[in-house]
Amino acid sequence: MGSHTTDTRRRLARLVRRSDADLAEAALLVNVEAMPDLDVDVALLRIDALSDAFRVWWGDHEELEAAAALRGFLAHEQGFTGGRDDYHHPDNALLVEVMDRRQGLPILLAVLYAAIARRVGIPAWGIAQPGHFYLGIGDPERPTVLDPFDDGREVAGDELAERLRLATAGRVPFTRSQLRPTSPAMTVRRILNNLTRDYTARGMVNAALWTVELKLVLPNTVPDDHKARGELLTHVGRYGEAADEFETYLDLGGDDRGDADDIRARAVRARARLN
Repeated sequence: MGSHTTDTRRRLARLVRRSDADLAEAALLVNVEAMPDLDVDVALLRIDALSDAFRVWWGDHEELEAAAALRGFLAHEQGFTGGRDDYHHPDNALLVEVMDRRQGLPILLAVLYAAIARRVGIPAWGIAQPGHFYLGIGDPERPTVLDPFDDGREVAGDELAERLRLATAGRVPFTRSQLRPTSPAMTVRRILNNLTRDYTARGMVNAALWTVELKLVLPNTVPDDHKARGELLTHVGRYGEAADEFETYLDLGGDDRGDADDIRARAVRARARLN
């Protein structure tokens, strides 16, 4: 890991602890892992420029309320939409690629919408739901909810409730409190979860490894992060580190789980391969 990447990881770790963190900056710091030469501050200037263009466009469409203006500019004027053709391609979870290609996952599009809104003074935030990610605008108690993946379409409460019912097989009831802002740390973790899944599915083990390592700099680290890193380190032949991660998983509570014996055996096998 180069010093540039080390610096961006530290920057990300500090940023996500702030409730007012710029989600676009956080997403770009993730992006650096895939594009080490990326200058995050220069990339942020692209978002600033897009915000300036939105401000001018909205001035020409001043009859539009905030939600309709965001949708009109980003979806219809700029062409940002859901990445449906190859939904699980990692590029759909990397903000620079999303900006270049004008398509991406729901969470990355919501991050972009929120970043533009932030820069022009519109209250906006990400809303994490099982299976999808939305954008809230306006009053946090009675927000307008947009689906940036579906060209910024407004989604009413009854549709949100039905989507949640289908995503959870009815196990999770819908409440208005679910529309409150998702924290920056949870937003970044969800972006990384998508990348871990998609890189792993493509056999891109080293790429999947950095996604797990980034989760470990977040304040909401969980024991499974250590197990996942151990599994990936085993694949790339870093057996001593893999054993350390498996043992950390057990120390942090994994010992009480049903897979404890299996993980303990993996640690032993990894150490044996060092000899």
